[in-house]
Amino acid sequence: MRAAYIKEYGNEEKLIVGDVPAPSVGDNQVLIKVKGAGINPIDWLIRDGFLAEQNVHTLPIILGWDAAGIVLQRGRNVTDLDIGQAVYVYAPIHEQGTYSEYISVDSQYVAAIPQSLDLLTAAAVPLAASTAWQALTQGCQLKSGDKVLIHNASGGVGSFAVQIAKALGAYVIATASAKNRDFVIGLGADEFIDYRTQNFEQLTQNLDAVLVAVGGDDLVSRSLNVIKAGGYLVSLLDEIDEQLAKAKNIHYQRWMVMPNADDLKDISALIDAGQIKVHIDRVFKLDQIKEAHILSQSKRARGKIIINMST
Repeated sequence: MRAAYIKEYGNEEKLIVGDVPAPSVGDNQVLIKVKGAGINPIDWLIRDGFLAEQNVHTLPIILGWDAAGIVLQRGRNVTDLDIGQAVYVYAPIHEQGTYSEYISVDSQYVAAIPQSLDLLTAAAVPLAASTAWQALTQGCQLKSGDKVLIHNASGGVGSFAVQIAKALGAYVIATASAKNRDFVIGLGADEFIDYRTQNFEQLTQNLDAVLVAVGGDDLVSRSLNVIKAGGYLVSLLDEIDEQLAKAKNIHYQRWMVMPNADDLKDISALIDAGQIKVHIDRVFKLDQIKEAHILSQSKRARGKIIINMST
């Protein structure tokens, strides 16, 4: 089968597109014919060697960990998914990824795609939306009436986070660049801050929660200054000393998203109810995987980047 993989860690030039053996199917797994695979920052972080010292992967490794496609085969213990069913999945990071024609994955991570989406659009959802959902509902303990600040609201996770926070009944303040103002307001944000020309510390105070969906700029430590005592701070990339948060009586977590089909079902319900819309920046072919990674690394994508595995 065709796949994009790496044999060694490094920049996008280390990406190889070629033929690899198709996966076998375990008793608790399904074999999925991949229609689309999402590009996420974790893909190029792992490609660069982010987890190399932890021995999470044995090279070569196929990158990419969310996808949508059709169930072709199921293991003998799988009863909740049907052959021919349209599904999507956030696959475990420690296993082979989704930049491939086929993927075998435990059925507990797989859910039916939203009824209102086609397969390619559905591929944009699993990892980014699951990250936003878990970070807000579990990490930030977000509830109706809370005020939340979301950094990088125009990105893959951020664009889902704004919509999920609104669906939960929160008041949303969002940061992004000025060119993305209309896009972010269109997602439902109540207030917009241009991170390049405005200082969020001067414009926000006494917040219930902050989600930092981007790295750099000291955003995590700076965000401590705008959260009320007893509030929540969740970072998806950068870390700070936990004692800094404890000193201000703020609950801080460096969030690590986990695959969960039940979360995907909750997200599907919001999508089918019209409370979440999926925004795709660009669709690439598998042979354009290097270009797709470069765009993701630029942090300039508006919404998600997708690989169309059918072309």
